[in-house]
Amino acid sequence: MHKRKQLIRFVIVLISVLVLWVVYVSSKQIERSRRISEEVASLQTEADKIQRENETLSEKISYFSSSDFREREAKEKLGMQKTDENVVVIKSSPAISGNTDTEQRSASTEEKKVSVSNYMKWWQIFFNTQSSSL
Repeated sequence: MHKRKQLIRFVIVLISVLVLWVVYVSSKQIERSRRISEEVASLQTEADKIQRENETLSEKISYFSSSDFREREAKEKLGMQKTDENVVVIKSSPAISGNTDTEQRSASTEEKKVSVSNYMKWWQIFFNTQSSSL
């Protein structure tokens, strides 16, 4: 009877150890599966991003290889024109551009402010002195 109790205890301990080992291995597998799923998700996100970039680049390639783009670049950068085309250049006059006397005066005042050195500005701030150039 005593031997039978010892055998039962041994079997219970052995079963407990086996159950603990199975739980440990299962938890490791679950953790590994979770990490793999996260990596797959991040790789899928990166693949989607690369796919969008590829689509954008293919659109740019098709635009840059079009005759409209070549024509526009020839006109803008090389100053070329078609044989049946007349080019008109319109320059804005000073009256149209909006430069009035007050704007010119404020610009000259700003130039005067810039001409005051930095240490003089600090001197004026700390000692509350006013200069006519500010």
